[in-house]
Amino acid sequence: MGARFPFPSFPRGWFVIGFPEDIAPGQVKTLRYFGQDIVVFRTESGVLSAVDKVCPHLGAHLGGGHVKGECLRCPFHDWGFRTDGVCVDVPYAPKIPPKAAVKTWHIREQNGVILAWYCPKGEAPAYEVPVLDEEGWTGNKTVRWVVRSHPQEVAENTVDCSHLGPVHHVGRTDVLSVEQEGHFMRVVLHMEASGAPIDMPDEFNDVQLDVKLYGIGHIVSMTTVLTSDMRTRQRIYPTPIDEDTIAIFGVSNIKQMADEGYTREIEDIFYKAFLVDFPKDFPIWENKAYLDKPMLAGGDGPIGRYRRWCRQFYDYPEAAAAQPTAAPAAAAAPTTALGKLKGWLRTLAQAPAANSNGGANGHDSNNNDAGLDAHLIDLGPRKPRAVAVTSKFASVGDYFETLERRFDPAAAGDLQAVIQWVLTGDKACAYFAEIKGGSVQRVAGTHPAPTITIEMSAEDYLLMINGELNGARAFSTGRGRLRGPVRLAMKMQRLFPLEAAV
Repeated sequence: MGARFPFPSFPRGWFVIGFPEDIAPGQVKTLRYFGQDIVVFRTESGVLSAVDKVCPHLGAHLGGGHVKGECLRCPFHDWGFRTDGVCVDVPYAPKIPPKAAVKTWHIREQNGVILAWYCPKGEAPAYEVPVLDEEGWTGNKTVRWVVRSHPQEVAENTVDCSHLGPVHHVGRTDVLSVEQEGHFMRVVLHMEASGAPIDMPDEFNDVQLDVKLYGIGHIVSMTTVLTSDMRTRQRIYPTPIDEDTIAIFGVSNIKQMADEGYTREIEDIFYKAFLVDFPKDFPIWENKAYLDKPMLAGGDGPIGRYRRWCRQFYDYPEAAAAQPTAAPAAAAAPTTALGKLKGWLRTLAQAPAANSNGGANGHDSNNNDAGLDAHLIDLGPRKPRAVAVTSKFASVGDYFETLERRFDPAAAGDLQAVIQWVLTGDKACAYFAEIKGGSVQRVAGTHPAPTITIEMSAEDYLLMINGELNGARAFSTGRGRLRGPVRLAMKMQRLFPLEAAV
């Protein structure tokens, strides 16, 4: 490797080199990864293959070739190679040389990505990555970034707990468990996630993050927003381009909810937050030095365990590689930057935080690998955040009667919108509030073209405005319905502050 990173080679494992839709039937592309050109082509019937760039005949670059039928044709003499690399046609020769073949790459199309197996020694795949369940999940929303860094630095974020506050505005984080088995590593943590990525910097939610690593280049992060029972799955795939540059492929999905329209809006909010929040690490990665002997402090996270686990993916000299594997340590620390972007519609409700405890762990900064674990300092039991609602409404009628008085023009700014409520049940009613020019007018009945409509029982709405029913949970489970932009619903608590209730 280069001078910046002290690793002997690119790491061994499965890495993403593209998305299936990037390569159409009959198409040939040259991709640059692992410091070399990889020629990827898809046959006319749709079979994908990846081969080395050099034609074994006279050395032409196969990336300049074309697909004909089920073969890749060399641009120089039109030799034809099957997807398994074997030459099956030399147009001008009566006989094909018996060993005519081009080296192929082990590739997989699964989980909405193209995976390629990299091994500096050319060995066959040592493990497989699981096929993810797609039923009940939204389709893939994807992104690709290019960053001056290394895949190991990206995955290290999942155990680097103490950067979450300064970089991602996350509150307290507790690691609940750390597991390692062969190529697999899993970190489960609980955090107070900020709503800053979705323009709600004062809001926090309880989030559980379940991060699974399948080698260094394959990160699957399952986030559950406990206050609203929403689930999102984000995947991060860092792949080396050269010694100092990586491509990071990102994939985002959310668990489908009862309301299809609501699902689409929440999916869009989470995806946009992902695009904003995750890249906050990029300037740091691009300018930091990799330290073999970092001076860690309590609260940094199980970085040592992670780095020891990573050693198996490199071809170190025998003396360096023969270090003992650390015994599993007690669960302990804070971690990653993927879940925090979900601080969410706490707009109309708050929720208690779950209790969890961190474990203290000694640290000797002079010991290279053996002392690198700096787990969470014992901060004591987690304390629930205070509920912001300082008074409660006796009825939904009280809520609407005080609506205009509670309206905050500063929160509205230049907003022009019509918010409509259609409440059912014994206390059924319908109102709309027209916001324009920094003022609001409440009207009984329905509006012909509301910006947003909230539909639920009057009984549930009373529970929600009094902080006894989480709004996001109500809408995600179908207990209520939301028609219109979710971001406006997220702003309602600031438009009509509940603490001003009488």
